[in-house]
Amino acid sequence: MRGFLLRDIPRKFLNGARICQHTKFLCSSANNTNSSKALGEAKSVRDLGAYRQLDKLDFMTAAKILFTTPNLTLDFHLVQIFFACMPPLAVYLVAQYARYEIKRMEVEEEVKKKKAEEEEKAKVMEALALEEEKRKNDPELLQVKARLGALEDALKGIAVE
Repeated sequence: MRGFLLRDIPRKFLNGARICQHTKFLCSSANNTNSSKALGEAKSVRDLGAYRQLDKLDFMTAAKILFTTPNLTLDFHLVQIFFACMPPLAVYLVAQYARYEIKRMEVEEEVKKKKAEEEEKAKVMEALALEEEKRKNDPELLQVKARLGALEDALKGIAVE
């Protein structure tokens, strides 16, 4: 059984380089003499030219690789941005709906308060009108007014004499 073999990394990332590293066999076999030869020829993965280029990778080169590869196109990034923006957008929309509902409820509450105040004023005015009607139609009050009028006339007569 052989170990992992790293082969055919996509060329778009490594500029066409192929990495092929032979690993040790997990079980030693007398029949396979190529393993020692392969191990002697294999160099470190770091020594390969493709990895040297990856060590010097800067932002602009990575962006160029990312946006020019056929597998990772702008559509993929737009989908990722869309999914990244969905939760904040949902929270924003819920907040806007809540703000709208709160304003609507406040307006309804103000209308109810105005109606209650108008009803209270109407009751007070009605009570005052009834009280005034009672005063006008009260016989005792009319008698007192007639006496006061007679007393005023008598005082005027005394004042004139």
